[in-house]
Amino acid sequence: MNHSYGPRPRNVARLLTLAPLLLIALLVGDLVGIVRGPSTTDPCPAEAALVMGAAQYDGRPSPVFERRLLAALELYQSGCIERIVVSGGNQPGDRTTEGGAGVAWLAARGVPTTALAAEETAETSAQNVQLSLHLLGDGPVVVVSDDLHAWRAAWLARRAGLDARRYGVRIREDRLGYALRELAAMAAYRIGWIR
Repeated sequence: MNHSYGPRPRNVARLLTLAPLLLIALLVGDLVGIVRGPSTTDPCPAEAALVMGAAQYDGRPSPVFERRLLAALELYQSGCIERIVVSGGNQPGDRTTEGGAGVAWLAARGVPTTALAAEETAETSAQNVQLSLHLLGDGPVVVVSDDLHAWRAAWLARRAGLDARRYGVRIREDRLGYALRELAAMAAYRIGWIR
C-alpha cells in the first residue's frame, strides 16, 4: 500500500504553471483599475473619509495634498461624509506632520474640529490605512487620493477590513510614470514582497 503524503508531482507542475498566469490576470485587472480611475458609483453616503497624506511644507499642504484635502472638504460640505481623517507623518526636520497640516487646513475652511482627526506617523500608504483604523469607525469609508493611487489605497483599506470606496482626484503630471509605479506596487503586494 502506497501512502503518499503531500502534493503529487503532476499537481505541483500544474500549480507552478497556473500561478504566474493568475498573477498576470490579477495585474491586468489592477492596471485596468488604476488607469480607469475611480468607479462611476457614488461613494456617498459614508461615515468617514480617509485622506491619504502627501507632502507638506512647514504646515502648508503641497498642491497635490491640497487637491486631496479640497476633495474631502467638498464631500463633507455636500453631506456625503460625517468625519475626515487625514493621515501622514513627517520628514526628518519637519516641524509639522501631513496629518496635522491637513487637519489645520480643513479647520481653517470651516470643518469643525469634532469632525476631524489626524494620524501623524504613517510613512507609507499601507501605514496610512493601518494606523488610521482606530480613527475611522465601523461604517463605510471613502478613501481620497490621486486618481491613479486610489485603486491601491482602497485595495489596502479593503484588505484591512474596511468597507472602502475610492474617490480620486485627477492628476495631470506624468500619468504614465505614476500608473507604472502603482502597478509595480500592486505587483509587490500580490507577490508578497511588501505587506
